Parts: sequence; structure tokens; C-alpha cells
Amino acid sequence: MTGSKRKWWKLAAVILILAVLLIFFRDSFVEGLQEIRKVPVQKVLLLLCLSMGYFLAEGGIIALLSRSCSQAVSYGKGVVCSLYCSFFRLVTFGSGSGIAEVYYLNRGGMKVAEATGMSLVQYLMQKVAICVMGAVSFFFCFSYVERYIGAYQGYIALAVGITMAIGAGIVLLTVFKRGKEALFSFLYKITAGKTAWEERIRKLSEQADILQDGAGRLYKKKGLLFAALALNFVKYFCWFLTPFVLYGDGRRLTFGISLVLMALATMLAGVIPTPSGYGSLDAMLILLFHPLIGEARVVSLVILYRVVVSLFPFLVGAVVAARPGGRDKEKEINKGGLENGK
Repeated sequence: MTGSKRKWWKLAAVILILAVLLIFFRDSFVEGLQEIRKVPVQKVLLLLCLSMGYFLAEGGIIALLSRSCSQAVSYGKGVVCSLYCSFFRLVTFGSGSGIAEVYYLNRGGMKVAEATGMSLVQYLMQKVAICVMGAVSFFFCFSYVERYIGAYQGYIALAVGITMAIGAGIVLLTVFKRGKEALFSFLYKITAGKTAWEERIRKLSEQADILQDGAGRLYKKKGLLFAALALNFVKYFCWFLTPFVLYGDGRRLTFGISLVLMALATMLAGVIPTPSGYGSLDAMLILLFHPLIGEARVVSLVILYRVVVSLFPFLVGAVVAARPGGRDKEKEINKGGLENGK
């Protein structure tokens, strides 16, 4: 499937999920917009500041991980890189953010192989952080799940299991070379004679080699690894406070409930194959927060959360990408690249 076709399939998947949500909540959509009008300007500004906090933490992660490469990146350039990627994340529905990061780092003097490996390790750590936060949140919120959405608890438990299995598989793949070789040997056998699939497996194998090389260098610097993992928790903390900032009441929607339900929603959305969680995350937010804040407010929450995590970073990132040399690469990045969906 070509890059153009993949992009259209992603767009179709997002439109389908959003259409279903609009059908089921069409009566609450206008009320949701009215709820947004009631949100104080101070809260909106606070949410935008928290959104920038995400990218400040992301910039720190990039700067830290780059220390394992031949060309280190300053903290300021790390922040600019994270915003640069946020622009291409929305433009390409997630598939261009990885190649955008590699391009930016390479333009700053880092080798392509090192930048690619670092980007993959960064994605790996992000997945591990989400896996840990989501799994812990499920156990903390089990009574809530059982009480309000008990009909879905089996599916949620399955999604938790799948996410933990994926996280464990990724970690094992980066640690054990023999495991990687055995896996791809098996994949080559079952795809023998299928040219298109063999080419995909070959590219995945190359990426796995790059990931192992990058991870191997980082494993020797465990301090950097743990610091970067801690910053991953910090950056999600900034976004996961959105429900509490908007509608926290200290009783039903508390500070803690906001964090754990957002972590759980993000993890569940990651199991549904949509680009960067567009549509699937919105559905999970509605499912988990609807019993607490009602239809009108949950619709307004979804809209404002998208503004905080997608539209606002896109606009700021557009300013970065519009600098000389930035927009020149948009067509190239749109053609494809690392589908890291960060």
C-alpha cells in the first residue's frame, strides 16, 4: 500500500469513528459547545500552559537521549524539535512525526542512523510509560470500572493485557538479539514467496537492528534512561490534568481520578488501530468520563482536549516549521517514514 493510500485509509478510519460519535451524541453536541463558552478564560490559559509543559518535558527527553549519540542536542533545540514534530504529526496523521524528528536532528549534525535509533528508543520509552500508567490505573480504577461501565470491564481487561504484552514484547525485542533473530526468522518463513510482505518484514528487521543498537548504547547509561522515563510521566501528567482543570469538583472528579482515567483512556485507545489515537481516544474519553460529568460536559471535554493536545501544538509547531528549510521538507515527510505516531 502506497503512502498516499495509507494516508487516505487513516483519514477514513478517523472520519468513521468521529461520525459514529456524532450520531450517538448529536443531541449533546450543541450543549457541549455551550459548555465550552462557560469555561473561564483563566482555565483555558492554564490548559495551554500545561500543553506547553508537555513539550518542555519532551524537549528534555530528546536532549537527554541525544547524549548517547555522537552529536548531543541542547535542551532548547530539543523543545524546538518536539514542536516541529507536533506540526507534522497532525499533517500526516502521525506517520510523519518520526521522520520529521530524524530530519531535524540530522540537519543539526546528528547521523541519520543515530537519529533514527534515538527516535525509536524514544517511542519505545513512551510506550512503556503508557503501559505502566494504564495498567496501574486499571487496578486503581477497577471499582469505578465495575460500578459505572461493568459491561465493558472484560474488554478493558483484555486491552490492558494486550498493551502489557506489547510493552513486554518491545522491551524483550530490544534486549535479546537472539529473540529478535528468532522472531524475524519465523516471519520470513510464513511470508515466503510473498514479495510485498517480505519487503515489509525486511524493513521492520532493519528498524529492529537500529533500535537494538540505540537501546544498547542507552542501557549502558541507566541514569539517562530513568531520567527520560521520569520525564515521560511528567509530560503525560501535563495533559492528563485537563479533565480536573475543567470540571474537577474534589468529590467525584478528583485530581487522582483525572490522572488515572486519562491514563487508562490513552492506553485503551492505543489498542485500537487509528493514527495517533484520533477518534479512538475521543471514544475512550466519552466512555470513561461520561458517568462522572454527563453528556454535555464530556463532549466539551473531548473538544477542548483535542485543542490542547492537537490543534494548539500544531499551530505552535507550524511557526517552527515555517522557518527557512522547514516547509521545504513537508512534501518529503508526507511521503512516508517512521510510523512512530508519537
